[in-house]
Amino acid sequence: MCFASEKVLVSSFLLHLSADRSPWGVVRAATEFDYQRGRTDIVAHTADDSVIAVEAKLGDWRTALHQAFRNRCFAHRSYVLLPKETAFRAHRYAGEFDRRHVGICYLEEADIVVLHTAAECDPLEPWLSRRAKMHIEAAGLSA
Repeated sequence: MCFASEKVLVSSFLLHLSADRSPWGVVRAATEFDYQRGRTDIVAHTADDSVIAVEAKLGDWRTALHQAFRNRCFAHRSYVLLPKETAFRAHRYAGEFDRRHVGICYLEEADIVVLHTAAECDPLEPWLSRRAKMHIEAAGLSA
């Protein structure tokens, strides 16, 4: 799959979530969660009350990894979302993703493919996790 922009990649990801093909089950999602350290492309709230953060990039997986690691302050799991070819290139550095407890995913036709699973951890700042959930509720998007 080829994406014209990160915005198109994010929109496609949200469509995949809403098609009930989420690797995390039924989720509620929102975009652009703004917090003091940055702005997360996608945040999702799962049925088991976890928060998942997703950073989308078309090519710069290293920046996405750094941003996804930063999102661990509020997210139970954090992923980078990349085009398939870039995801496989980034996966060659799986040790860096493991060290930061960050996963890798990409889109393939009708599916979200988790290439590298993010370790689930308690957020360092639970209050910020609650704020992310409120952001999702305010956005009113069901995936």
